[in-house]
Amino acid sequence: MTTIFTCIILGAGAIMFANDTQELIILPITKMVGIIKTLADDPLKKPEPPQFDDEDNQQSKGQMKTRELQKTIFRIGNLLQMSFGQLGAIIMRDQQNTGDGTTDIMIPGHKINAIFMICRIN
Repeated sequence: MTTIFTCIILGAGAIMFANDTQELIILPITKMVGIIKTLADDPLKKPEPPQFDDEDNQQSKGQMKTRELQKTIFRIGNLLQMSFGQLGAIIMRDQQNTGDGTTDIMIPGHKINAIFMICRIN
C-alpha cells in the first residue's frame, strides 16, 4: 500500500516539475531561439516582439530575468537591422547561410553608382 502511495506522490511531483519546467524554462528559451532564427534566415524580417501582460509581471517575479533577456535579444535584433541596412542584411544572410560558422570577408561585392549632393541656402 505504501509503495502505491509513494508512486502516486512521485508521479504527481514529476508532472508538476515537468509543467513548471516547461513554463519557466523551455517556453522562454524557445521564444528566444525563434527570434534568433528569424534574424538568421532573413535579417530584414521583423521578428515577433515578446508580449507580456502587467498581471503576469506582478504574479511571477521568477521569470523577470528571462523576460528581460527576451526583450534584450529583440532589441539587439532591431539594432542590428538598423545598422546593417538593406545591403548589409544581404551580406549577413549570405554569410550565415554557409553554415560553417566562419566569415569570409573577401567575397566579391557589388558596384553601386551613387550621387551625393549638398545644397546650402543662406
